Amino acid sequence: MFESVSVPRFAVKPHPSQTSSVAQIIDIRSDKKDVELRVSLQQSIHSDDAALPDLLLWDEQGLRYFEDVTYCPSYYLTREEIGLLKKYSLQIAEHIQPGSMLVELGSGNLRKTKILLDALEELGRPVDYFALDVSYPELKRTLRPVGAGVYQHVRCYGLLGTYDDGRKWLQHPDLQSRPKTILYLGSTLGNFEKPDAAQFLASFAQPNTSFLLGLDGCKNEKQVLQAYNDPDGINHRFVKNGLVRANHILGHEAFDLDKWDVTGAWDEESGAHNQYYITRADVSLDGVDIPAGHKLLAVRSHKYDADDRKNLCGSAGLKVVDFWASESEYNLLYLAGM
Repeated sequence: MFESVSVPRFAVKPHPSQTSSVAQIIDIRSDKKDVELRVSLQQSIHSDDAALPDLLLWDEQGLRYFEDVTYCPSYYLTREEIGLLKKYSLQIAEHIQPGSMLVELGSGNLRKTKILLDALEELGRPVDYFALDVSYPELKRTLRPVGAGVYQHVRCYGLLGTYDDGRKWLQHPDLQSRPKTILYLGSTLGNFEKPDAAQFLASFAQPNTSFLLGLDGCKNEKQVLQAYNDPDGINHRFVKNGLVRANHILGHEAFDLDKWDVTGAWDEESGAHNQYYITRADVSLDGVDIPAGHKLLAVRSHKYDADDRKNLCGSAGLKVVDFWASESEYNLLYLAGM
């Protein structure tokens, strides 16, 4: 089975520091990434939408800070998702065809995904797992537990790039015939506006492609606020690092970090938690005077109840093949084309 694995040669740019004990990391990055982010950031600063690109959150330091968030007792999302994966991993693995490519969007720490990979190994199911993320050092670190020799039936790779890079890579002719399962866990899809979320899923929905999707359905205001506003400020530290990244991208200290805080709020109407950068004093931002108390949206986390999930799948042209839910309304969905 593995002799037939096809990895497009144009995408392979091995790093000098790679060794045979570390999973191969394939560099699929576009050279335009930082340029596009800088343009998007500059447009956001001067926009009436008062929102910054949430891609600012996901640099190497941001990924490590978010890993700390997932261990917070109040951050129920990771705990609930791990519980579902442990309980139903074999059922989930049964849906994944032998010879499949598993492509995880924004892989981060693999402690959740490894539960599924272990189940696939237990079933003796040959698959190729590709962890897509934006930081080479973090991919190298997080792939160590699934390096060479750990599995007999599962092979693991890293993909260095953004979602857009991953989508383009999957469209390569050499990969078209392979069955694929797209893993998108952690309720990260909730960071999109709902119409954009459906469009995002649809953009990955090639023939013979399925999805394992994690979605938080909890709309309990108290529980959600506690999750994103922990008393130790771990989540806020993660979000504020986005301003550090913004300064780096812009090439100067546009944001005086001592004059900005992070705050979170529940939006009942849209069923989402919003995290904002808020000024604690009057500031000047790229030539624009901003008064104390002004907010810039950092990231929005939509929650998906049953009606939301139905609308999402319908808009994306996907159907629910299987479904697992926790008592706290965290959900795993196995989706396929209609």
